[in-house]
Amino acid sequence: MLNGIKGIYYREIRVMRTRIRRSIVASMVSPALFLVAFGYGLGRGQAYGGLAYLDFLFAGLLAMSTLNACYGLGTDINIARFYFKTFDEYLIAPVPRWQVVAGEVLFGMTKGMINVGLFFAYALIADLNIHVTPLFVLALLMHMAIFSLLGFIVALAVRNHGDQSSISTFLITPMTFLSGVFFPVEQAPQVLQWIVTLFPVSHSVSLMRASLTGGEAALWHLAALAVFLVLFAAAALRLARRTQG
Repeated sequence: MLNGIKGIYYREIRVMRTRIRRSIVASMVSPALFLVAFGYGLGRGQAYGGLAYLDFLFAGLLAMSTLNACYGLGTDINIARFYFKTFDEYLIAPVPRWQVVAGEVLFGMTKGMINVGLFFAYALIADLNIHVTPLFVLALLMHMAIFSLLGFIVALAVRNHGDQSSISTFLITPMTFLSGVFFPVEQAPQVLQWIVTLFPVSHSVSLMRASLTGGEAALWHLAALAVFLVLFAAAALRLARRTQG
């Protein structure tokens, strides 16, 4: 019944295994630099809401890192579309399009989980005061699904790598830097606070930070993530049905 999902996921995992060491090494560098530069450098001795800055920063960097890993699914899909034509094989295969979407999104979330493992290894080394809760796990999974779906949507919507790069520059970069990753959104001007509520990462950062550090989580952020998840899933499925193999 779910052979399409299993087949697509298995193929993507087999491809990833050929470059897994390079992927892990590349994923290790950026988080380490941010933790050292901001956590131990610029943020030394600072605190927000009773949290040491490094504890405050951890959830934001985790969200940013998994966002980039999951959204990077779009690059993988476009390489498969434009060069190897393997994605076209998915589209002409006798499987429902929703299984194509689900298989790719599941792979994108798997890529994100590699970054999650690395971050918690850093947390153990740095002896951070964080606690994993069911709310954190739920928010993390929704966060990774949303940005895997966004990567899928962008991959099928653009016509070349240049267009995809432009979207990353004008959407993903502002989203990651303005949504509470490095500083509380409450410190931003009111207009900016309203704008960042349109970014799904602002809601996932708020939920993950509160749940990891024992703070009070506003559950309306969870509802917002659910809305983004449904909208992005519907858009991804519609694009998959319109795209010809």
